[in-house]
Amino acid sequence: MAILVLGPPMVRSRRPVRRMARILLGVFALRPNRPLTVEWLIDSLWPAKAPASAAANVRSHIAELRRLLAGDRPAIETLGDGYMLVTPPDGVDALWFRHLVTESRRLSGPEAADSLTQAAALWRGEVLEGVPIPAPVQAEAVVLDDLRICAIEELVDIRLALGHEQDLIPLLKGLVVEHPLRERLWHQLLLALWATGRRSEVIDTYRKLVSLLDRELGVRPAEASTRLNEMARRR
Repeated sequence: MAILVLGPPMVRSRRPVRRMARILLGVFALRPNRPLTVEWLIDSLWPAKAPASAAANVRSHIAELRRLLAGDRPAIETLGDGYMLVTPPDGVDALWFRHLVTESRRLSGPEAADSLTQAAALWRGEVLEGVPIPAPVQAEAVVLDDLRICAIEELVDIRLALGHEQDLIPLLKGLVVEHPLRERLWHQLLLALWATGRRSEVIDTYRKLVSLLDRELGVRPAEASTRLNEMARRR
């Protein structure tokens, strides 16, 4: 992949890229194969007040990115009154991530797990880490973040079905701290603990979940999680 945005934005060459050019790179990568007008790009880079030289600056940054991408399949092409990043799915890590997740849903068992593992491995940090995400592409960044955690949840479901509960417990304990309101992760942790015979931890984890959901959302855990807690208490 020539363009990396699932983490600090960079070109595969890893040659230095000026800050504004990195932001522009992220904008193109989050809206690939879509025409973007110069005016739209200016609004993205300077949301408050654009300098008089904004259009010239955009052209300069695009020239820099074109030099860095020279020889790679992704290319920034001039299109009418704007530009478009033309790229195949494997030219941008965010596009390839989406491809792998979609592919995993056509597969099952170890093959699906392998596709999702490859997808998760593409992430080096937050989307466009280290630079501000322009308002016009913030929705795309949020969707990617959500798809990332959904892919992890799907991978955990598959690995639970394959009998990898013991290996998953440390991962899931970290994930519920990182994403405390993702009840699916809590349920997966309860499942892994139950499958490995950790009844007291099931009860303690469920208690934490009840407290969290009541405090943050004013709701009770789903029936499936409640059932696991009741089963752990009966034994």
